[in-house]
Amino acid sequence: MKKNIFYGTLLAALNLGLVIGGSTLISNTTVNAAKQKIVKVAYATTNYPITYQNDKKQGDGYDVAMMRAIDKELPQYKFKYTGTSDDDVLIGVKSGKYAVGVKNIFYTKDRAKSYLFPQNYFGVSDSGFVVRTKDKDKYDSLTKLAKNDGKLVPIAPQNGQYGVIAAYNKKHSQKIDLGSADTFVVSDALKWVNEGRYDAYFAIRPMFEANVTKKNGANADLKGKLTYVTLGGIKTYPLFNKDQKKLAADYDKAVKKVIDSGEAKKLSEKYYGKNNFTLLNKTFK
Repeated sequence: MKKNIFYGTLLAALNLGLVIGGSTLISNTTVNAAKQKIVKVAYATTNYPITYQNDKKQGDGYDVAMMRAIDKELPQYKFKYTGTSDDDVLIGVKSGKYAVGVKNIFYTKDRAKSYLFPQNYFGVSDSGFVVRTKDKDKYDSLTKLAKNDGKLVPIAPQNGQYGVIAAYNKKHSQKIDLGSADTFVVSDALKWVNEGRYDAYFAIRPMFEANVTKKNGANADLKGKLTYVTLGGIKTYPLFNKDQKKLAADYDKAVKKVIDSGEAKKLSEKYYGKNNFTLLNKTFK
């Protein structure tokens, strides 16, 4: 009988210890959560599959998924996501409304004057030409576009694609006419190529697929008439407010872990259907 009482007392003591231990753990978690610095992350809602809102009205897409993976490597921070317009991502980050923004952003010297770019990229954008299908063989590379005097839809100087063409022109005697444009509607650019006003539109694969390939895309009527050809990959970055040097430095350490672990490759395959990181091994043709 005494033996049973002893075991009963011991079990009660162990149970008490578990309760106390659980309470201590919860308390520590609460304290740690309270010490986390909230980071406001803005993402554009209409750039599927790069950044968008899913059926649950939650942030989704490759860029958002990468930021979530990076957040896991940074226990001192808690990222809070806000879906907004493309323009507000840029304006909001610049003003300090958001600490960081994502929307398939390329590095340019012009943008680096107003924003803080981290040292390490976190994605690769499949970049290429949209051309008329019947003229694919004539304009399916930078060299052929230049050789055949093809007309390129003007590019905004702050766009990373502008830099690709400028770099090509510096190295080659036959140059591509690089007109500049502040902004235009994507649907218009696609129509201009189809109509023959221009011969190529420098774009990204997801944009072409969303607008032309997709059944209910804005330019689905051009399916078959236009073709997308990959030229190479352009590195993409999250864009930080100028005052977020510490956050950007911590990001740089974390993103290397995410890429080295193979997680970034998996996310690229999930959202793009292919490992875009392999495009970095190729030069723009």
